[in-house]
Amino acid sequence: MNADNICKFKKKVEKMRVVSLINGSLISETSSIYSFYYAKELGYTPLLVYIKGKDSLNAIQKSVTELQKVGNKLGIEVEFQLFENLNEFKKFVEKGDVDIVFASTRHNHTILDKSFIKTILNRKIEVDFAVVKVIKSGIADAVDKIILPIRDSKLSIRKFIFFSVLNLAYKSEGEVYSINKVSPFEFKNSIKYIQKRTKEIFFNLRHYFRFAKIAGFNFSIKADIAIAEEGKVETHIAKHNFNLAIVGAHHSKIFFGKHPIDVLFEKPIINTIYFIPYKG
Repeated sequence: MNADNICKFKKKVEKMRVVSLINGSLISETSSIYSFYYAKELGYTPLLVYIKGKDSLNAIQKSVTELQKVGNKLGIEVEFQLFENLNEFKKFVEKGDVDIVFASTRHNHTILDKSFIKTILNRKIEVDFAVVKVIKSGIADAVDKIILPIRDSKLSIRKFIFFSVLNLAYKSEGEVYSINKVSPFEFKNSIKYIQKRTKEIFFNLRHYFRFAKIAGFNFSIKADIAIAEEGKVETHIAKHNFNLAIVGAHHSKIFFGKHPIDVLFEKPIINTIYFIPYKG
């Protein structure tokens, strides 16, 4: 790569956009504020997008005005663009200068419910998505504890980087909460089991600590086990006062009931972002 190509690549990165889909609701405004913090941390441009539908254009314009005021307070310039339909939006995104798309959904919807979000995801647009389930609006600028629940030691680098960017953006405390569903026999020896699993998890995730040190932020790892307590994750979140959760958007494929993390897809108790990386 010669100097000219390096310069072009640098300019390309600097022009990257973080898209937030809006519909004039407080829920979409809350989702947009999360996207602003993410964009600011990376030095990217936040772009509000409305895909024409049945929503009030007056409500859309009001949202844009309010969100641009939020952007001004954060010291970032917020752009807005309107698209006639989903095909037009898909072509825009796939030009390659969009880093991620934030979108919101009602807390009583699952990711797979029939909805506009599901329609978008089914189009397989070549971009990562961050789908925000908003339980409480108006708190996206006050995040001090972020939790990333994982199954065992399964943590993709893409999900961890997303988690890292938001931790850096909010200067928050971050925790990777590893929970493993175990048999009754294993649960009887829970203390020894947890000690063993904690050691293994720290070893398996040690490269993430290296990355965090380079990036300049700290996070902790908590290991836990459950037999059938679907509320185990909820209890941990409430007990330690987390105000944002990040999870991967998929259900466990197990034969003896739900995994405790699955409750976050059905009845989250705090604002939750479902990170859905594009799989080409």
